[in-house]
Amino acid sequence: MAGKLENDTALKGQLDAVQAGAAASKGAQDWYTKLAAFLAEVKAGIPDKLQDPEFLKKLWDENPIAATGMGSVKMAPALADADFRAWFAGELVKPLPADPAATEAHLTELYNGLRDRLKVLCGRTPRLKLNRVLCSVYPEHFTTVADPGKLLFLHKEMGGGASDHPVRAHKAIRSRIDALLGPIGGAGPLELVKRICLPWMVFDRISDDGTTDSSADPSEATAALKPLPAALRRKGLTSMKGGFQTLLGFLPELNEGVSKDEFADIIKQANPELAPSSLITNINVVSREFDLCKRDGDTYRLSARGINLLETQDPDEFADHLLTKVLGVDHVVKALEAAPQSKASLMSMLQGVHPGWTTDFAPSAMLVWLSSLGVIEAVDINDKKLLQLTERGKRWAELVTWVPQSMPKQAETVAEIKAEVADQVKPPSFADLAKRLADRVAGKLVLDQSLVQQLHAGLWFHPVRHFAVLTGISGSGKTQLAQNYALALCAGEKEDQERVRVIPVQPGWYDPSPLLGYVNPIQESSYRSAPFLELLLRAAADPERPYVAILDEMNLSHPEQYLAPVLSAMETHGWLDLHQLGDDAVSVPKRVQYPANLAIIGTLNMDETTHGLSDKVLDRAFTLEFWNISVQDFPGWAATPLAVPLKEKTQAVLMALGESLSPVRLHFGWRTIDDVLNYLGFHASFAPDDATALDNVIYAKVLPKLRGETSLKFQKALQDTHKVLADHGLTRCCAKVKSMQDDLAATGSARFWR
Repeated sequence: MAGKLENDTALKGQLDAVQAGAAASKGAQDWYTKLAAFLAEVKAGIPDKLQDPEFLKKLWDENPIAATGMGSVKMAPALADADFRAWFAGELVKPLPADPAATEAHLTELYNGLRDRLKVLCGRTPRLKLNRVLCSVYPEHFTTVADPGKLLFLHKEMGGGASDHPVRAHKAIRSRIDALLGPIGGAGPLELVKRICLPWMVFDRISDDGTTDSSADPSEATAALKPLPAALRRKGLTSMKGGFQTLLGFLPELNEGVSKDEFADIIKQANPELAPSSLITNINVVSREFDLCKRDGDTYRLSARGINLLETQDPDEFADHLLTKVLGVDHVVKALEAAPQSKASLMSMLQGVHPGWTTDFAPSAMLVWLSSLGVIEAVDINDKKLLQLTERGKRWAELVTWVPQSMPKQAETVAEIKAEVADQVKPPSFADLAKRLADRVAGKLVLDQSLVQQLHAGLWFHPVRHFAVLTGISGSGKTQLAQNYALALCAGEKEDQERVRVIPVQPGWYDPSPLLGYVNPIQESSYRSAPFLELLLRAAADPERPYVAILDEMNLSHPEQYLAPVLSAMETHGWLDLHQLGDDAVSVPKRVQYPANLAIIGTLNMDETTHGLSDKVLDRAFTLEFWNISVQDFPGWAATPLAVPLKEKTQAVLMALGESLSPVRLHFGWRTIDDVLNYLGFHASFAPDDATALDNVIYAKVLPKLRGETSLKFQKALQDTHKVLADHGLTRCCAKVKSMQDDLAATGSARFWR
């Protein structure tokens, strides 16, 4: 699969963006200065200081080429070994060959020699430090992308091979950039430093992992991990049959890139008993919970972490991710660092970390994963089965330099939540609301008093979850009721219009960003807001007055997807996490508590272009149906300029058609009645004697919605409809309905459009 940067134009665009942004930041300038001085010191120290302990320690442990990274391998055993120091010094004084291919071969041999010797002496290969040292000694041939996984991720994005050696990856990345930007020239060491730093900044820009502050000095991102707040972490780990070994089995095929369906097949092969509904869950475990792959369109491929794990097969690759981004892992390792504990005590402790874990399922799954990763192990101590840290677990515990945070206990019962928001918003009494509503519509609209009562009670009976859904046939007045109710709710108060927002839902809303906004991917220090978010923030800042968001045609997309964080927060007056930018970076706050004064009214139509509502939505919404449409009560009859005979005939036809079609819910709303009358009025202005006008408008506005399968109800509806049309002489409509009856008899289904 082609990488995003394989095309020169794409790569040049990223380089230009980096040079105009991150490369020009103060953090980058500090990095350049520090790095230039360090490279000069290294160059001056070879060969004379290659046996100097202080020089070697600085080269291997205090190297500003890039971050040391998490879990640094201790270099002391290697640096104390006289044979290693002698071999290392001997290799560094060898001149590089003049031929580029021979140079690559020489550096590859040196890389492999360091890797093999250090693994024996240090117990693990210090892969990050190895790359940093080689870049320090040979800056013309390496980059500051010290992490091998990130290096190969960038290399593949630029068209390189998935299994290429790191030396080749460094060389290829440098060659591509040099070809586009031209040779460095003789402008001094600072220009060389800028060039070797560019690849890291390009990776940081395209990796989209949200963990790096692009304005900071990259060399300052030391081994100390920075934990996310508890509220922003993933809530536990999902169990997976086979654990760590199963994850390892996925990596080779993900390395080449697989489609979603292929990924599901791979998971199914690993666990044939897995239910189809669990396949997506397992894909999310691999991609999100363990950060092993990224999705690009319909293709999943290894992330930098996945590339590293494929090579090392070492669970330590997960340490930084699990300790800082998954709730509870740091609690477990710090608890066991103090003393071995029983499984029951750890489970109880984890349930205190997250009050939402009301069963043993999530805590148990986490302990199973930590055991599979070799972080904890079961032991018998004084005839008791306890869990303790392994050597790996002890290394992980050393990385936790903070006090692990727990989720705050949220109010759970209606009484608790009501007490929390008792002094906040109080909606008007129904009597006041009904008067305001009557004044607003002033006879222009007839609102069913029972529906208004249901809407008002359904919205405000819960202290925080003010959510109602209006469903029914198109044109039945759902949006009119929602808008007029909302404006009446806020009537008589200053800026009432600013407290009501109609938001048309669009197809393709797959996540919350259309409602809650998102970090601008082009200008990463800005936040792209959205009308719903603006209303929500105004409501949060003004808690004593009601605000209303109307989601019009809310089931054109799946509400449980784009409303997911809102549905969760409205249940318990919880928090919505918006971004992780700096406090002063944008005007939008990082997080906001769901306001108890925000009401959401959704309208939806049920047809083949829309989606049904999931239980997650239905459990939180108060649902009202708009199916009983009274043609006679339509307020436009009195105002229509139609001649009395035509008006009476039209009313009779529409009433009879409504009665014929309502048993199969194919009848029409007031919008259709209004359209029919307006069409007839306009048509009469230039052809008053045309007797076909009613036939044509019924054909165009009522019949197109007819569709159904063989059933006694549908057969009778078509039969009754045909009789109504025939009785009133609507011949064109009669012919169409007759052809639909023939289709139903011949094929078992009928529809206007065929």
